[in-house]
Amino acid sequence: MKKSFNLIYIGAFALVFALLHVIALEFSIYWTVPHADSFMHLYGGVLGALIVLYVLTTMGLTPRSIFKRIFLMMFVCLCVFSVAVVWELWEIYVGFNDPFENGWVVDTIWDLIMGTLGALVGFFYYDKKIRHAE
Repeated sequence: MKKSFNLIYIGAFALVFALLHVIALEFSIYWTVPHADSFMHLYGGVLGALIVLYVLTTMGLTPRSIFKRIFLMMFVCLCVFSVAVVWELWEIYVGFNDPFENGWVVDTIWDLIMGTLGALVGFFYYDKKIRHAE
């Protein structure tokens, strides 16, 4: 796949993500459908990983050896995890989450796990499909 196609693909993926988020907010899906929030954190993790990998690829950083790939995977997961932490803080700031509410800690930890799991899914998708096609 050409890099321009990857950017178009990531843009379309991001557009779907944004559309799902707006729909979920508009129809209160996050608060009425179990695990809708978890799905969006997983989806966001995949999207975040693809963005990080796209940026690294355009900078010419495409590791080939297994050790470099493991380091890249850890770096991508750390980047996505960092964004997920900022997102959770933003949710507190705007009032989506109340840190004094029962179950908040479990929900936050679960959201961070799902985002990081999404980063792994995005990395392995990149590693198996996109990197080999370049």
